Amino acid sequence: MFLQLGPPGPRRFLGHVTLFVFMLILVGASLAAAPLTVRAYADTAHPPIYLRTESGDIINPLAGQNADQPYSPEKTCGLSGCHDYNQITQGYHFQQGHDVISDHYSTTNPESLSPGMQGKY
Repeated sequence: MFLQLGPPGPRRFLGHVTLFVFMLILVGASLAAAPLTVRAYADTAHPPIYLRTESGDIINPLAGQNADQPYSPEKTCGLSGCHDYNQITQGYHFQQGHDVISDHYSTTNPESLSPGMQGKY
């Protein structure tokens, strides 16, 4: 036997039972973890939302509804009541480079409009 828990007798039997119970606990905990993870994700995930256009219309690419229109983070996130759009737009990374944004910022990288996050591709 690869695991010797003691000489034959009641102590060895008790050792085997203890090991078996411990293994059951481990297996049970690992099996229970998956449903808990799924449940926790379902409870804390962002609620379903519709992407919206600048005019607030719903974008539904599956139905072809406004599928050719860009989405508006302000109309999608800010007006839905989930997020404070005005506070988010004052954040550091959001504001980086806003004071120097220009269509002519870089001749080597025309997609970059500023040194910060504003206008980055």
